[in-house]
Amino acid sequence: MLLYVKRKLIGMYLGNIILLICICGLWGDTVYAKALPGEVRVVDSERQMIHELIKGMRQHRTYFAFYYEGIAADFKKYRKKSVSYQDLFDKIAKEDGYRMGIVSGSCVAICGTEDKYVTFQFNYLTTKKQEKKITKRVKRIVKKIGKGSRAVKIRRAHDYLIEYMKYDGRYYNPYYAFMKGRGMCMSYALAFQRLMQEMKIPCLYVKGNNHAWNMVKLGKYWYNIDVTWDDSGRNRYRYFLKSDADFPGHKRPKSKLYKSLRKAKQSYKNTYLFKN
Repeated sequence: MLLYVKRKLIGMYLGNIILLICICGLWGDTVYAKALPGEVRVVDSERQMIHELIKGMRQHRTYFAFYYEGIAADFKKYRKKSVSYQDLFDKIAKEDGYRMGIVSGSCVAICGTEDKYVTFQFNYLTTKKQEKKITKRVKRIVKKIGKGSRAVKIRRAHDYLIEYMKYDGRYYNPYYAFMKGRGMCMSYALAFQRLMQEMKIPCLYVKGNNHAWNMVKLGKYWYNIDVTWDDSGRNRYRYFLKSDADFPGHKRPKSKLYKSLRKAKQSYKNTYLFKN
């Protein structure tokens, strides 16, 4: 009987400890949440923040607010290197080059007094309604051209845009590329980027000072592609899967992202590729 009572008391004691821990945890969260505005999303790390950003950008959201421990210090470092937060945006572009490519304007701010948090505001080249139409069109296109090796898929996407599109300086977003077959270099490059991502082929949208093109990964290496310039000359493959040495007139912005790529030293050569 005495042993039973002791066990019961110990059980009650442990139960109270567990209950106390849970209550303290709730109190801690409550106090913590009060230090931040309601719209701030608390995440575990920068990586999770980027994941949530891309998820929201795919829904065409224009405003985000995030907090994780150390976020203010991280963003001060980003801003010190570039007032446009280029290194951070390159990380987003590496995960989804198309979404970052259709951003027409951005504003990043470190806010708060005690607990610092970061806000993002984006403007897009397209509307949410336009993106839905683009997605439908892209899926239909990929259903027709998305077969074969990676190299064949890349060539077919390249050829499709050349055959379907005409250069038109009045249009600069991918909506008009897919719906009207018209556009300038940005339209070509973003349309190509969108097709590559739909086929799960690593691709980057590259925007220079006055021109836009793409880089794609084939095997271990990254190659340059300029669909726009290939559509303006007799040789439609002059700027297709080229090394930097064979890609004159193009200068990439300086960034960690491009520097980290394993770029091809020689242009891609495969006669079989152009027979399929």
